[in-house]
Amino acid sequence: MARSRGVVAGAVTLFAVLILSSVTSTPLGRAAGEPAFDCKKVHRGNAAVNPNPKGRAPVAIGDSTMILPIPNLDAVGFSVNARGCRGFKEGVNIARKLKAKGRLPHLVMINAYGNGGVNPGLISEALDVLGKTRVLGLLTAYDADTGHPPAPDTNVIFNAAKRHPHQIFVLDWVKYSLPHHAAEPTPDAWFLPDLFHPNYTGADAYANFIAQALPLAKNGHFPPLP
Repeated sequence: MARSRGVVAGAVTLFAVLILSSVTSTPLGRAAGEPAFDCKKVHRGNAAVNPNPKGRAPVAIGDSTMILPIPNLDAVGFSVNARGCRGFKEGVNIARKLKAKGRLPHLVMINAYGNGGVNPGLISEALDVLGKTRVLGLLTAYDADTGHPPAPDTNVIFNAAKRHPHQIFVLDWVKYSLPHHAAEPTPDAWFLPDLFHPNYTGADAYANFIAQALPLAKNGHFPPLP
């Protein structure tokens, strides 16, 4: 068993290295060592385990915040679709495409308002796509441009959860990670120099934090979280 866990951990680390190398460059004007997350490429991952025995594994749809944590999210039970510079509208459209293909799971997590914000209309659109039989999980975000906490329109997602308490819930990544909101090599730092993207340690923390939503991945389970 110990050898098995070591193999899994090694695979996660290797995959994370490959992802980081694929998105890292040092363009003019950017600090050395700070990744430039490409806005063109879509990064995907498939859940290594399925916490929904009677349906599909939950999906995490996000911006570049989710790119480095893909192997960590896969390991805990999320499939992932992430792209740099993605906004909330595009996140909703990804869910719509999955639904059209019959592949939209019971639990859909979206973290994509750090680039361009979100409004009640987009929340309503997301609920229309999901229908009344699915759950929408939203994560708080840092400002993609400044790295400051929290991103504009964070109040919109909290208000949405209050209006739809049995279909929407919020995981406050900003509050949870704020004690570690520093750039490496600062001790216990969870972020890259832009203070928006998690580093390797932050990626693991991000996935484990989101894993608390997994009880709602099962068909027929709805907020609040147990």
